[in-house]
Parts: sequence; C-alpha cells; structure tokens
Amino acid sequence: MVAAGTVRILPVGHSTGLQWLWIIIPLAGLVAVISWLIMSGDPDGEHTGIPGWFARAASSLRRLSSLPSWASGGIAMGAWTLGVAVIGFIWDVSWHIDFGRDRQLFTPPHVLILTGLLGIGAAGIFAIGLASVERANVWRRFGPLHVPVSGAALVILSAGAVLGFPLDDLWHKAYGIDVTMWGPTHLLMIGGASLTPIALLLMYAEAGGPRLQGREQSVLRHILVMALMLGLSTFQLEFDLGVPQWQVLYQPVLIALAASVGLVAARAAFGRGWALRAAVLFLAARGLLALVIHDGLRHVMPHFPLYVGAAIVIEIVFAVTARQSPAVRGALAGLAAGTAGLATEWGWTDLFGRVPWEPSLLSAIWIATLVAVAGGALGVAMGRIVALKRASIPVPVLVAAGLIVIAGLAAPYPRHGQRSTATIRTSFVGPGNVVVAPDGEVSTERLVNVTVTMTPVDAATGADWFVIDSWQGGHLKTANLVPSGSGIYRADRPVPTGGSWKSLVVLFKHDVVAAAPVWVPGDLQYKLPVIPVVPVRTAPMARASKLLTRESHGGAAWPAVVAYTGLLGTVLVWLALLIFSFSVLDRRVALRTVPARPIRAPADEREVRGA
Repeated sequence: MVAAGTVRILPVGHSTGLQWLWIIIPLAGLVAVISWLIMSGDPDGEHTGIPGWFARAASSLRRLSSLPSWASGGIAMGAWTLGVAVIGFIWDVSWHIDFGRDRQLFTPPHVLILTGLLGIGAAGIFAIGLASVERANVWRRFGPLHVPVSGAALVILSAGAVLGFPLDDLWHKAYGIDVTMWGPTHLLMIGGASLTPIALLLMYAEAGGPRLQGREQSVLRHILVMALMLGLSTFQLEFDLGVPQWQVLYQPVLIALAASVGLVAARAAFGRGWALRAAVLFLAARGLLALVIHDGLRHVMPHFPLYVGAAIVIEIVFAVTARQSPAVRGALAGLAAGTAGLATEWGWTDLFGRVPWEPSLLSAIWIATLVAVAGGALGVAMGRIVALKRASIPVPVLVAAGLIVIAGLAAPYPRHGQRSTATIRTSFVGPGNVVVAPDGEVSTERLVNVTVTMTPVDAATGADWFVIDSWQGGHLKTANLVPSGSGIYRADRPVPTGGSWKSLVVLFKHDVVAAAPVWVPGDLQYKLPVIPVVPVRTAPMARASKLLTRESHGGAAWPAVVAYTGLLGTVLVWLALLIFSFSVLDRRVALRTVPARPIRAPADEREVRGA
C-alpha cells in the first residue's frame, strides 16, 4: 500500500515505451542472426532469390553444426520462438493477476505470444525450406518440397495455436472478458506451445543427432530437455502465481505428469544423469524468468515446482533396473516420481509454493501417482525413440497409459460451491488512500482486519486451501485464515479493499472451489455493482468462478460449441500427429534408415542423406 493521503492511479494498460523493447530486441536479434547466416554462407550456384538465401543459410548452419542444416536451423528457430512465447505468456498472466483484464488488444505480452506461436510455424517452414534446397532425404516429398515429419508437426502445432486467437476474440465478445488461464481458447494457444518441444526432440532424432558426439550436440540436448520441462509445466501457472481456479489436486497431478513424462524421456533419450540435468536446467530457466517478471517488469513473482527429487529417484530406478524391459523401467521410474518425487514437492510447496499442500490431499494423491506411472511408460517410449532405439513397449500398454493419463486429468475437473455460509466481520486499519481505477472511478483504498465464521462449523475443516486472496489491485496479497475457535478463523494479516482489489474468502476442499466477497469493485463496462466492505456480511460460499471471473456472462450457445469443438478437434489432431511422427521414426529405426551420422552429399548432387 502507498502512504496515507496519497493518490494512486492504476495503469490503463501494459504499454510503456520501454516495454516494447522486449519485442524489438529479440526480433532484431533474430533478423541479425539470419542475415549473418545468409551473408556468411556459400552460394551453391544453383538457387537464386529466396531459395538462394536458404542455400546460403544452409551452408552456414552446416559449418556450425554436425547436424543437417534443416534440423539445426529448425531447432534454433524453434527454441527462440519458445523463449519469446514463454516470456510473453508468464508476463501476461502475471499482469492479469495484478491488474485484471486488458484494456487494449495489442499489448507487449500479447505480441510476444503471437510472435512466438507464429514463430513455431516459421521454424517448421524454415526447416522444410532448408531441407528442400538441399534435397534432403526426409519423410516425404511434395513436388519440390522435402518435408521432415517434425517440420510438418511444427507447422500444424503453430496453426492450431494461432487458431486460438480468433476463437478467443469470439469467446470474449460472446461471454465477456473472463480472466482465467484455463478457458478453451487459452488452452488452445498454451497447448500448441507446450507440445512444441516434443516436435523439436523429434526433429533432433529425425536428423540422427543422438548418434553424434561433440560440444554442439551437448548444447542442443541441454536446450531441448530444458524446453521440454518448461513446456510440460505451463499448465501449472495459475498455481504458481497463487490464484488457482480449479481443485488443488490438479497441481500434484500436473507436476507428476510433467516429471514422469519429461524427466523419464530425458533419461531414456540421452542417458545417465540427464533427468537431473533437465530438472536443474528447468530451475535455472524458471528462476531467471521469475527475476525478469518480478524484478524486471514489477509483477507478481511466479513460483515453480522443484523436480529435483523426482529426477534423483528416476536416475536411481534406471540405474538399478538395467535388465528390466522398457515398460517396467518406465513404470517404476514413474512410480518413484509419483511417490518419493511428489514427497519432495510436498515439502517444496511449504517452503516456496503459493498453495501449500495440506494433509487433506493424501486421500486423493493416488491419482497423481497413477498418472505418474502411466506417464513414465509414455516417457520411456518417447525417450527411446528419440535415442533412435525401438520403443519396445507393446501398443496396448501405451494406449492404456494414455487413457490413464486422460482419466487422471479429468478426475479433478469437477468444481462446486458449498452449502455453507461465511459470516465476514471487518474492521478498518489505519487511514485510507485515494485510488483512480482504469475506468476513471475514484474510490478509497483501506486495509481491514477480517474474521470469518463458517456455518456449519466444520465447513472448512480439512480444507485443501482456505485463505483470503486479494488480486487485481496492483499486486497479489494472500492472507491465511487461522483457526481461532469453533468454525471461527482470523486473517493472519490485514486485507486490502477499495480501488480495483478483488478480495475474496476462498475455500478449496476436494471438489469444492467456493468463495465469498470481502470487497469486489464495480464494473461500468459490464454494469456490475460494487460489493462493498461492511462491518458484518453473511454470504453463501458460492462457486468461486462467479466472483473470480465476475465479468463473464451468459450468451448464445454456438460460440461455446465452436470454441470447445475447435479445442477438442485441434488437440486430437495434435496428438494423432505426434503419435504418427513417433511411429514414423520408430519404423525408420527398425528399418535402419536413420544413418549413424548425417552426411552431406557431394555438391553436384545437393543431396543430404543424413536426414
């Protein structure tokens, strides 16, 4: 809070001149690197114009890397686009938590996200272009185009993710601007970027990279496993930022899935120590991103899972099960990640997490463990194929593992209000401060002490999370509700009210995700009245989304049908595409059509048989 007697004006939007540098500098760097690759490359005497530029860039990439140019170029551009997208994504969600919904469309974070999602497709096109000018021996030829299956995967992932933008506009026009990360159109955009590292791993394997040694291969592998863990962890961000809108059980389930698939795949693909390397690289990347968001951009700090405990037990399992089948090794590694690994995450949430895990989660934690076992089987199959080995896991086992993961992700989906009431008593602390909201409304910002009495008295007993969350007032503030009598709880710190703050008593208890208002501002655009702070209020513990996303409203059914159909259809296409891509590589390994090392053909042939 600001000092007494001051006036605080909340920002209307993201944009300041300096914030656009977060877009200009990465784009300028990309243009400079591509220009250097073209200018420093050797002409092939055959191609002119744009194909000639691709040929020159291919020459430079071959000189810098042992991989075929289409693979090194595609991976490099894909990694760049993911970096741009993840900064924009975390920045955007953090901004929404601090300030609420956007007042403009083309904000710096939105442009970063769109640039990253389009860049995923550009990476695929770049790889296809390089493979075509070199006439690489890749998956398919379509006329003059030589198309790696991983390049096609990148293009389709990008197309599906970018589809989320027009669908998002349709959704918000129909139902209001709801500030939630897990809306169908948002999941579409997030999902495309999250699956991209898997396509990049496929590209590396398709080019024969795992059979090579050298410093440049080590660098590429470190980038790939770091990107894999970052991508698999994106769906946890609402928990990382302290404003979850779904059951707390989702957090251990999502962590177990990311650890079992990502860390097991890294270990199976690249060998001893790579699960631990992937976890450490993830921590370094997310730690740096946290500093950028919190200290550089002055938003709520995103926390993150640990993964190190899971990585250690996965390494131990692989070390002691060398003679077991891949399916057994993967399942045991997943089991270790879903038990001992989750135990370390439990302690980590108490030390660093925004949503500490309570003993009440133990009754359902078996779901996360089961997901981890299934994820381990999927991860070891992925990793073995990336390592250019046969998956050697029966297809029915992989199908069963996939179905278990889907069921595990669906299990925590229900969320309801509670048949209880909260009597909220408040008393002001100190003087107030004048606040001017983005819509011009002037109000007084005050701190209040809060006591909550639940009826029935056991309504919050055994809760997964019971706090007062205050957000959209320029910061995020969370007050724990400490028991102080039968059904009586006191906030352990003063709670902000007034201005644009949304201060809510929130109760997470199994499938109950409920809330009651302490203070909620009005909204002129949506004609929503103020829910004022009063000395005493008795309110039902209604479904939390009614207050957390108060701006959303009903509307015609067809936009929802279009959005959810688009999400389901696109996700099915993505999954089918990735499964097909892995099966293509698995068959090539069986037929020994992936050579021991990529080879550049004689210049007069312009044929790259190492693809």
